[in-house]
Amino acid sequence: MTDAHANTPPKLSIVVPMYNETRRMRHTLPLLADFFRGQDYSVEFVVVDDGSSDDTAQMARRILGDGTDVNVIESRPNRGKGHALKVGMLAARGEYVLFTDADLSTPPAEIGKFWPWFEAGFDVVIGSRKMAGAVLEKHQPLWRESMGKVFTWLTNRIATRGISDITCGFKCFTHDAAQTLFSRSVIDDWSFDAEVLFIAQKHHLRIKEVPVHWHDETGTKVRIARDASRALLGLAKIRINGIRGKYR
Repeated sequence: MTDAHANTPPKLSIVVPMYNETRRMRHTLPLLADFFRGQDYSVEFVVVDDGSSDDTAQMARRILGDGTDVNVIESRPNRGKGHALKVGMLAARGEYVLFTDADLSTPPAEIGKFWPWFEAGFDVVIGSRKMAGAVLEKHQPLWRESMGKVFTWLTNRIATRGISDITCGFKCFTHDAAQTLFSRSVIDDWSFDAEVLFIAQKHHLRIKEVPVHWHDETGTKVRIARDASRALLGLAKIRINGIRGKYR
């Protein structure tokens, strides 16, 4: 590969935040790599190891290789998914930047549904499990599904407007939109989705929701009491930050 080619931004960067994921990534990361490396456009993989205590970063390098299309970032100490995504999204070079959860609960092939909306001029295209056309092959436990519905309801009253699924872990941005949003985000925990979408609406970016296939995967790191309280606190912080002009 020539230096000029290596310095050309890929069409798509795939950002994957990870925390102690060695058991799961043995299966999912090869699937992710095989799918995207089989497409007819250039890609870049950005894996952010959020202070793992296992060998997540080393395994990511072994699976993905050490080519110019791989960037494994070791972020220390552990600060939360929101911070890991901020690091990865700001490091991504692609014309479009997708973030996906390490469990691949949304199959990577769903990205094919996003391209027409970017071609139509949208800045942000996000997966939704809650609109007509979505297919849930395996539901979350009732408590988690209920928690997500309550969080979305609260978010649309406190921060965002009219978004059916705040927390689906399959969202894609133009490069400029990713830089605009994640350079301003400050929340490290479970409320980062709400903050990013709040900033997007505040900056009048065009957002499109697209129904996706989705299935629940075991091994969640969500803790209901801890994360519910943090989510509520996060929404309050978003409103206060907005009022204080921190997202300009």
